[in-house]
Amino acid sequence: MSHASKIVYALAFQIGWFVCIMGWNELVFAYTTSFVLAHFIFLKRTLTKVLWLKESLWLFIVFIGGLILETIVFSAGFLYSKTLPIFFDAIILPPVWLLNLWVLFALALRTCLSFVFSAPKITYLISIITIPLNYYAGTQLNADVNLNNPYILSLALISLLWVFLLWCLIQTKRYCFEDIFNAR
Repeated sequence: MSHASKIVYALAFQIGWFVCIMGWNELVFAYTTSFVLAHFIFLKRTLTKVLWLKESLWLFIVFIGGLILETIVFSAGFLYSKTLPIFFDAIILPPVWLLNLWVLFALALRTCLSFVFSAPKITYLISIITIPLNYYAGTQLNADVNLNNPYILSLALISLLWVFLLWCLIQTKRYCFEDIFNAR
C-alpha cells in the first residue's frame, strides 16, 4: 500500500473517529458504510477473491474482539451510559456508534495502522498511553458515555484489556492473515 493511500486511510479514520464519538447515529452508519464500501472497491482491483474474503473475515474478527472488549468495559462499569440496553441483568452492550468505530479501527489496523504489528512491545507501550487518552477524550466529547470513578483505575483497566486484545490480534494476524497484510 502506498504512503498516499495510508494517509488517506488515516485521515478517513480520524474523521470517522470524530463522527462516531459525536454520536450522530444516521451519519455514523452512513460514514462507516461508505468507508467500508470504498475500501472493498479499492481492494477489488488488487486482491484475489480468497484474499478479499479473508479481508472480510479480518474485519469481522476485529469487530467481534471490539464488541467483546467494549461489552466487558460497560458491564464491569469502567464506562457507563444511562441509555444502553442491559441483557441478563449484567451484560451491557456498547452503543452502536462505538461498534461502528470498531469497524473503522479494523480497517485502520489493516491499512494505516498496520505498523503496530511490526513491533508488538512498542505497540503495547504506546497503547498504555494512547488508549486512555482516547477514551478520556471520547467521554468528554460524547455526553452519553461517562468514565466511572476513579478515572485513573477505569482507564488503566481498559488499557490492560486493550493490550490483551492487541496481543490476540497480533497472534491472529501472524498465524492466519499474514497474506492479506503482505498483498500488494
